Amino acid sequence: MFDTIYSIFFWIGFLAVVPYVILVIYGAYGCKEQDLKKKYNAKWALVTGGSSGIGAALVRKLAGQQLNVVIVALDDQLFKDFKAKIVQEFPSLEFRFVACDLSTASGDAYLDAIKAATNDIDIQILCNNAGFITTGCFADTAEKRNMANYHTNVTACLTLSHHFLNRMLDKGLKGLVTYTSSSAGFIPNPMGALYASTKDFLTTFAASIAAEHVEDGIDVLVIHPSPINSNFYSNAGKMSALLSAQKISSPPSVVADTVCRNAGKVVVADQGIITVLMKIGLTKVLDWNVFTEIMKLAIPFNGDYKAMKVRREIKRD
Repeated sequence: MFDTIYSIFFWIGFLAVVPYVILVIYGAYGCKEQDLKKKYNAKWALVTGGSSGIGAALVRKLAGQQLNVVIVALDDQLFKDFKAKIVQEFPSLEFRFVACDLSTASGDAYLDAIKAATNDIDIQILCNNAGFITTGCFADTAEKRNMANYHTNVTACLTLSHHFLNRMLDKGLKGLVTYTSSSAGFIPNPMGALYASTKDFLTTFAASIAAEHVEDGIDVLVIHPSPINSNFYSNAGKMSALLSAQKISSPPSVVADTVCRNAGKVVVADQGIITVLMKIGLTKVLDWNVFTEIMKLAIPFNGDYKAMKVRREIKRD
């Protein structure tokens, strides 16, 4: 009886971990860099959040493969500086710049601006990269801030994906749609609930539409980067866990390299050892439901929670 139970649990563990590790090794070492311009017979790509961090690295990587790029980002100093730099770095290519805010609910304003910049060209590589984190308890954060975070991380991705997927489908074009997700979506994330939830959504959404479009020649890739040195941490506030992650971060170029290696090869790319260890330790060794209960019991002792939780004076009638 004991041998049977042991055998069952052995095979459960084996099937949960070993195929995953093989897939990770394949994505990281078995896939060679691909020329996306040639792979998709493409001339143009579009990158959101393209003026800094991962977005800027994606722009440079795609431009390095001789793709023209539409760069969508907030109209701030980073955008102005990057605009001047990128045209100097790649003088033989064409860039189009769309300064807009992706945090609005309807998306009409930024979609109209992006349509105006792309109606005469075919976008065959769409990188949904823009996103940010809001730290602190959900109820303690202003509603407008929460919704701006949600719309940037989720709504904009859906709006742009729907538009450009339909354009590719109507013209019978091959293409690639990517999403920058996060390992934060693997587990419950108190003090970063909205970020983790939106990234979890992106992963499931990307995996779902990947199956829908495989016969159309349109690849979908969602990436879970390990900590990346970018402006992402400017929103970390007092959250020590994020500040610690920044100390072991890698350059944004590793994500761009992952896109070129894994496009059309895998759907979900867990980039870097931190993400892989989190996936194994927190989703395969320990059950998600159990982890949730542990989190609930442990959170009162967490330093970030103690520092950021707003203690309110109770209002009495």
